[in-house]
Amino acid sequence: MRYSGFLGVVEEIEVRPGIWEDRITEREVLGTMRTRTETHAVEGEIHPKLSSTRSVSVGALGIGPRDNSSIKYVTYAGKRWTLSSIVDEPPDIRLYFGEEYHGPVPD
Repeated sequence: MRYSGFLGVVEEIEVRPGIWEDRITEREVLGTMRTRTETHAVEGEIHPKLSSTRSVSVGALGIGPRDNSSIKYVTYAGKRWTLSSIVDEPPDIRLYFGEEYHGPVPD
């Protein structure tokens, strides 16, 4: 199945001389959905925690092995998802979804 979405990538921006700040930008990517499984953990929770074992394979787009850690989330089905792991499969990378992302987003 084809995939179209965004990667949330952290970039360091110099806001003043010597003062750096992390900012998240979104990069649009195309790829292929590889696996798709959802789980709802209800261990002592009022609201179940939604997680996923989906994976998507996307073109690296300049996001190489040395800076994969800058990818904070991937979008799918209107939600942002954390990444449980990233696997280099040149020329692509495979992104394994984790839990729903609740961190900072672009303005």
